[in-house]
Amino acid sequence: MREVVGGGCARRALDAGARADRDRGAWVKGCHDGVGDAPRHPPAHPLTRREPNPRLLKDFRAWAQTQGDTATARHAGHVFTVELVGADYDVEVATDYRSRAEAEEFAGTFARWWDADDGPGVARNLVILNARDQRIATERL
Repeated sequence: MREVVGGGCARRALDAGARADRDRGAWVKGCHDGVGDAPRHPPAHPLTRREPNPRLLKDFRAWAQTQGDTATARHAGHVFTVELVGADYDVEVATDYRSRAEAEEFAGTFARWWDADDGPGVARNLVILNARDQRIATERL
């Protein structure tokens, strides 16, 4: 049940696009409240916390290079974890790709690297950002 609700709410917030991007965590909380028939208490402050994660970037680049994919490793920019609600989070990766096709291919490679060992929490989605921090591709993790 947690996977269906948590994953569905995280995907719904991601699908809301620019309207939700500033605070996807608040959208996820609203969805959880609605599914749980909880009273509506909109948050008084933003819930989403976006933090850089240089360790993930380093680990991904090292893996890509061992796979002989030095081009992909070069295109990986900053990696962020984006806390949604509770232990759920999204992963955002900034790249210098401009086209959706290149970004989707990059997302597939990153998702293959992601070993589903989310640690203390559940990674829901991978969001690929261009140089201006605009979303150009997404992939479920």
